[in-house]
Order: sequence, then structure tokens, then C-alpha cells
Amino acid sequence: MTEPGPDATDAEVTKYYDQCRQSTDGGDSQPVQRPERLEITISVRFTPGEIAAIRTRAQDAGLKPTAYIRRCALAEEVPPIDRGQLSRSVDALSRNLEDLRRAAG
Repeated sequence: MTEPGPDATDAEVTKYYDQCRQSTDGGDSQPVQRPERLEITISVRFTPGEIAAIRTRAQDAGLKPTAYIRRCALAEEVPPIDRGQLSRSVDALSRNLEDLRRAAG
């Protein structure tokens, strides 16, 4: 039986604790700790297309949209790709490669 994580619903947490209580056989039981309660709310606005994509991704991950957004926001930060800078770098490399071809040919 796996302990519910911070994204678990109240119903999932209740079910887990009920199962823990039922599985004790009168021996020494270990105290069960509840996950930290989520108390702070922030507002984020999405376009209809964005929220549809988030809902689809959350469903594919087996999560509610709020849990999915929380996990994504707290995931290890990967810097976003600067597509403009990437495009400029590729253009510069292409020009350098073309200059080398002309010089060699």
C-alpha cells in the first residue's frame, strides 16, 4: 500500500488511512503522517487552447490539471530555448560553412 503524495485528493487520503487502520492486527502500529496540506492559492490565466492542452496532458499523466501544473512548475528547471538566438547561430554556422566550401573549391 503506497502512501498518497501531496497531489492526492481528500478521498484518496481518507481511503489510505482507512486501509491502514484496518490492516493493523493489534500489534505496535507506526504513526501515519498526512501529507503537507496545500494552503496557498495563486491565480493563473490560460487561453481556452492552453487549458485544453493542459487538461489533455494532465489526463495522460493520470493527474488533475492543478496537480499537473504544480508538478510542472516545481520540476527541475530547464532553461527555455531562445529560438531567435538558435536561428541566428545556425545562420552564422551556415554562412561559415559556405565560406569554407568556396575557399576549398
